[in-house]
Amino acid sequence: MSRIPSRGDTPQERIEALLAERHRELETQAARFGESVQDLERREELLRDSRSSLERLLRLGTSDLDSREAELAQLVQELAAREERLREAELELARRRGELGAVELKRAALERHEQALAEREEDIAAREAQLSGPALAMSFDSVGLALVPGSTYRLVDIDPATLGRGDTLIVEGEEHCVARIGSSPLPGDSRRCAYLLPAVSPSSGGSS
Repeated sequence: MSRIPSRGDTPQERIEALLAERHRELETQAARFGESVQDLERREELLRDSRSSLERLLRLGTSDLDSREAELAQLVQELAAREERLREAELELARRRGELGAVELKRAALERHEQALAEREEDIAAREAQLSGPALAMSFDSVGLALVPGSTYRLVDIDPATLGRGDTLIVEGEEHCVARIGSSPLPGDSRRCAYLLPAVSPSSGGSS
């Protein structure tokens, strides 16, 4: 508690009292200043902590962003690889479809060819069945075509001649035996055809 100088005090006492009062005021201001400094220090500490936390968050965010970018780049590469595999699979499928189509076309052509051959064989068989009786009954026919045996059977035009079953006919220098007389195997050909067999020599016929 400060003492108020009175008139009875000496000048020295009054000066000392004023100095003491001033000293107390300075101490009070110094205490307040110290409190202000401490408050500022606490704020600076909080600011440093906040800054450290923010920097930590930024580092974590940057790391997470880098990780996500790497994952995204890997995903893009995987998608590109899948698209490439899909494109190759589509090309392979198209190629196989083309091959299958070609095989189906060949199969259809073969089936048509087989059907045509079967129809021709049935027609020839029907003609032979119809003509076998009359052909055997007829002794001689005018023949202008011969089916000659060999490595492969071949049709040969001959000069019109009257032939019957069992007759001998020389074609291209070789002797043949007439097995039967029938219709020409050529479509639309009205000529009679001699179906020949190789002639059997007496020596071969007598051998066992």
